[in-house]
Amino acid sequence: MLRCEDCRVRAGDFLLRLDRFALARGEHCLVIGPSGAGKSLLLRTIAGLARPETGSIRLRGDEAAALPPESRRIGLVFQHYSLFPHLSVLDNVAFGLAMRGVGRRERRREAGAMLERLGCAGLPDRRPGTLSGGEQQRVAIARALVAGADLLLLDEPFAALDPGIRAVCRSELTELRRSLDLTVLEVTHAPDEAAAGADRAVVLDRGELVADGAYADLAAYPPDLRAARALGVPNLFRVGLVEPGAGGWCTVPAARVVIVGPADDPGSPEAFVLTGIVETVEPLGPVSRVRLRIAGPGGPAALTGFARPDLGEVLFSGMRAQAVLRAADIRRLPDDGESG
Repeated sequence: MLRCEDCRVRAGDFLLRLDRFALARGEHCLVIGPSGAGKSLLLRTIAGLARPETGSIRLRGDEAAALPPESRRIGLVFQHYSLFPHLSVLDNVAFGLAMRGVGRRERRREAGAMLERLGCAGLPDRRPGTLSGGEQQRVAIARALVAGADLLLLDEPFAALDPGIRAVCRSELTELRRSLDLTVLEVTHAPDEAAAGADRAVVLDRGELVADGAYADLAAYPPDLRAARALGVPNLFRVGLVEPGAGGWCTVPAARVVIVGPADDPGSPEAFVLTGIVETVEPLGPVSRVRLRIAGPGGPAALTGFARPDLGEVLFSGMRAQAVLRAADIRRLPDDGESG
């Protein structure tokens, strides 16, 4: 579906470097990274709104670097949807067809059919300001797809929605992708939430792709320190915390960290037991997610783990508790020049 090779895209002093990036047909890929990493610029480049200085962009097997946006069959949906407030829903969806010279009757027929396909058959005559956030999002997606797009670029389209509506919209996106055979590239700052419907994730940092793979694997065991920081993994700490005097950094999946009380038996003589101060306790059904602040070399470290429900009920911010880690679950990160 998409392949970028040796691309360099400049925006002011910022440079996006895409040595090799590809999307397979029907794939849903997340784009993750800190603010300013180049995530939105990546979408704009693929959509044709930003031109690479060098390199190749191939769409559906054909060179596309010089193609204008309207010829790429790509739908782009921004966080705030950019619907025209003075137009009806139907005319918003039909707008792109009008720009392509499609006749009024035909474009309204096609826009109406797309709205019906997205479950918006009752909305054509309404104005965007009267719609809920979820309805606005569906209209924006309908507008992006009505001209025959099979590649959908999403720039944090769920960020402005309430949690319950986000869950519904994500489920609808998954069904839409399957029913229309769409390929989806989605920028998100909530990868934990988005990962269930995605096939893989790429991580951007300062204009470079630093990791690529299944999100669960990257979050549990990032390939290096730079990727770990860009992902914002919760348990990133200096090796010296578990190996006094050793240098470097390591990480451990939160699911493999057990939180126990200050006087509880850790249960394994081979485990590392780190004592710290409880910062937060978040009940999650049968367990509670707990974050500890632990004194360590080079400054305090934060460790997140899980406590059994009966213990979670008695833990509170400011009390002492223990984090129990097995050596086999700790991953030492390769030195990537980011060790400061």
